[in-house]
Amino acid sequence: MTATQQTQFRITDAAQARALRQQHHFLARFLTPHSPSDIAVSVGMAPNLAHHHARKLAGLGLLIRLERKAGKVAYQLAAREFVVASRLLPPEDGLGNGTADMRELSAAFLHAYERSWGVMQGDEDGTFSFGDHIIPAPPISLLDKPAVEPYPTHFDALTLRLTPERYARLARALSNLIAEVAAEPLTNEGQACTLAVLAFEGVPGEAGGEMRGMSRRLNSFLGAEGATQH
Repeated sequence: MTATQQTQFRITDAAQARALRQQHHFLARFLTPHSPSDIAVSVGMAPNLAHHHARKLAGLGLLIRLERKAGKVAYQLAAREFVVASRLLPPEDGLGNGTADMRELSAAFLHAYERSWGVMQGDEDGTFSFGDHIIPAPPISLLDKPAVEPYPTHFDALTLRLTPERYARLARALSNLIAEVAAEPLTNEGQACTLAVLAFEGVPGEAGGEMRGMSRRLNSFLGAEGATQH
């Protein structure tokens, strides 16, 4: 009897958690049944290596091995949602959730930033703004000229003092924007892009959090709204 895809799968084993963390991009290719040979090129693998990864992930219960079709073995995600206990991937683990996420995001963003920097026009990509309760920080606007690439890199960070309640409200509001996009109908148009939200207590680059005013850093190649050169 062939197993069916579940709505939710709870991860309770460290090996499962690490494989899910390491192979989440590969696993995403099997939302619907696919042969590893069919997706090998898109993930930059040789067909035999893609089959090896799929067999290993199926052995861990993350993929379901389906019946042979047209001489090929197909696999599908075991569930649409995987819930991982935090204790399985602690920060001190090199493959821990936050540790690995930040490493991947940092490397990917730097790669995209170098691409954007290489094609920019002029030197107006970075702005630092400061203010306090007496003299507010001047507003920062994006560049007033068109972006020179279709997917310009964008970084916007704000550091200021917040109450716990306001911090939680703002962090949720930012994540709600991501949730709204995630709920939109998917299409096959455009390119794969990453939108990320970070929120934490502290001042980047400093051990303490005693800053009394406000600082904002904008490093963006987004350009003026609605004005993009192709």
